[in-house]
Amino acid sequence: MALDERNISAMNFHYVRHTMDRFLADVCDAGVSRIELWAAAPHFYIGDKTLADARALGRKVRGMGLDIVAFTPEQCIYPINISAKEPELRDRSVRYFLESMEFAVECGAPALLVTAGGGYRDEPASLALERCIDSMGILCDRARRLGVDLWMESLPDSFANIIRSAKEIRTLMDALASPVLHAVYDVAGAVMTHERAEDYFTQLAGRVAHVHFTDSDAEGSHLAWGEGIVDLDGLIAYLRSQHYEGSLTVELTNWKYNVDPAPPLKQCVEAMREALRRA
Repeated sequence: MALDERNISAMNFHYVRHTMDRFLADVCDAGVSRIELWAAAPHFYIGDKTLADARALGRKVRGMGLDIVAFTPEQCIYPINISAKEPELRDRSVRYFLESMEFAVECGAPALLVTAGGGYRDEPASLALERCIDSMGILCDRARRLGVDLWMESLPDSFANIIRSAKEIRTLMDALASPVLHAVYDVAGAVMTHERAEDYFTQLAGRVAHVHFTDSDAEGSHLAWGEGIVDLDGLIAYLRSQHYEGSLTVELTNWKYNVDPAPPLKQCVEAMREALRRA
């Protein structure tokens, strides 16, 4: 399917001060048919939910004409780090993602988004990478058995000391050689790490499964389209040239959008829709 407005997806991150029902209603009102589920409190933290809850959420979302394209558990926080030096922290983190896979299956999401975490800055990063490969091996094996894909997103140096770029995702993929492991291209995140779309689609040819699609300032803040420096038309043209057919998720992580989340969501959707029609 050629890239068009049907590929637009919305994420509930900037609805953290509003209910899940409000988010779903606003997505429908914006004419969007896909969501990426940020699985975190207050909306859907797996520690507070059951698999039956996930099944019910999936039925509800599908009943509204929506598809969940990915299950994205909160993970950029202290207790979650699959590359941690401490075995107990690493084990807890792996178990968290294993359980998240079960929730993804029950709600009907075909993919689980993961990040690599990292190690201490006063130890060689290679040690953290070894731990990451071990942890990801466990996750890839379970994902393959469950029929779920894993989408790896890089994080900037302020968050991690491994898997910070397209090139480092490639290194991880080569080490694991797993067919279920794919990459996420985060537009604003790439601005932060001084990368371009070309870096992702060259280093990871055929393995970019998902895009976090927002505008950005020079520091990598995830902004609504029209508020930053990214060339929207040029980016869409490039994605089409690479035959990208995955989702384009509006992931607004700047806290300024949390008070009144519907206007920036609609601003993004309208800008994306117009650009997709122009290209």
